Amino acid sequence: MTEPLPDAGWSREIVVIGNARVFPPETMTGRPACGVLTGKGDDCLHASTWRGGIRMTRRIERTDPPAAVLKGRYVWGGLYYGHFGHFFTETMARCWAFDQPGIDGILFVPKHDKLSEFQSYQSRFWAMLGVQVRERILRQPVIVEELLVPGQGFGLGRIAQGTPEFRAAMRRMADRIPDDPPRRIYISRTRFNGRGGVLAERVIERNMIAQGYVIMHPEKMELPDQLRFYKSATHILGIDSSAFHIAGMVADPAKRIGFILRRSNDAHASIAAQIAGMTGRNPAIIDALAAHWMDDGATQSNHLSWGELDFHRLGQELERHGFIDAAIPWHAPDPQDMADSIAWAQSKHAESLVRVGIAG
Repeated sequence: MTEPLPDAGWSREIVVIGNARVFPPETMTGRPACGVLTGKGDDCLHASTWRGGIRMTRRIERTDPPAAVLKGRYVWGGLYYGHFGHFFTETMARCWAFDQPGIDGILFVPKHDKLSEFQSYQSRFWAMLGVQVRERILRQPVIVEELLVPGQGFGLGRIAQGTPEFRAAMRRMADRIPDDPPRRIYISRTRFNGRGGVLAERVIERNMIAQGYVIMHPEKMELPDQLRFYKSATHILGIDSSAFHIAGMVADPAKRIGFILRRSNDAHASIAAQIAGMTGRNPAIIDALAAHWMDDGATQSNHLSWGELDFHRLGQELERHGFIDAAIPWHAPDPQDMADSIAWAQSKHAESLVRVGIAG
């Protein structure tokens, strides 16, 4: 079996296993051994989780039979990630099949032993999907009387476009979300407590407010409100981040979507593929990077580094892609704006930040 694909193959299939043996991970590791064995002990590859061309859930080597038996008919949910981005891109990858008739629940195994229950926003997401049965996190091996195992319909890598079944599930969810008046939104990271972003983002905010945009801080909003904002937006712009995975769930061809790169890697590729799959067209990718501010000794930019933008080029690109009006002045940060932003970024790091320019 190869990685899941958006148009054909095991990603779109559901297999039914009698007396399935479900094993959570025994140890915390980047690629845990966990998943489903058939009643004959064969590895159920449909239950595996892939990230690009890498199988993230390794084959189960255990031969001991589980002591507990779970009577009834259940759906395999997969590997439960507590991390925000991986929850929405990987834990939710099989939600397209959570409406199977006559099921008693949906079964997950935790990525590590500290994950004992879903966080509140995650439970709200299942409710928004219209899930009618209980979701359970299995912490001990069990035998399941009848287990329906859907393939991975979404994720990171080639599957990021989502299968037709997954995209249809997202459209059904979007139809249930109330409509707001149309708005243009800028997704900001200025209230994000973690590391990583772009310098002088508050100046971007001021510019976008002058352009008629509403500034959105998703980490300060309940999930239903986030989805409502994204559904009603005509324009969605922001720094590339996991927030766009949420926006992509309710994306449609009428929206103008773009993100401003904050790092020089392909971390945005799966987000772009998801949006293209949902809308039929690629988002605008704005590259106005002039430098990276990174921990001393770091060799490349990543999710913890800070992008320094060429604001003149940024304004030109946003105008070219139809996000801003050239008649409204576009302002660059002044020296005090930059000094304040560098100091704020530095306060989040134990190591000194070093500026590394990008060759023209």
